[in-house]
Amino acid sequence: MTFPFPCMTGFSGASALSIGGTPVTSATQNSAYIGFTASASGGTPSYTYSLVGSWPTGISINSSSGVVSGTPTVSGTFASLSVRVTDGASATADLASFTLTVAPSAAIRQAMAPAVYVNSNGPRQSMTPGGFINEA
Repeated sequence: MTFPFPCMTGFSGASALSIGGTPVTSATQNSAYIGFTASASGGTPSYTYSLVGSWPTGISINSSSGVVSGTPTVSGTFASLSVRVTDGASATADLASFTLTVAPSAAIRQAMAPAVYVNSNGPRQSMTPGGFINEA
């Protein structure tokens, strides 16, 4: 018996799972993170997204849509971050790792700015980051 279609052995019909997206690598503490969207292709739908690494508190991902957003509540440099997608067949793919820098909020930067204080009972005193200077 012959079939009208050629036999395609070993063809799964699905391409390899991959993930893409362009991370925003800077944010400000206590301000909404502009964020980004990770998107998957190939593999076996449906897709589930998750964060990889030690992200700042306040940033999260929508596990269905891949949207990374939130409001970071801490400042600092957060290295080796990524987003992982897992497909319906449990295959995974990770976005290339990156570093997110969260700057201190404006209120914190203002409190850290050098200032001059005058004590009416004594000499002028200046405060600088990391130091305290008495000026006689």
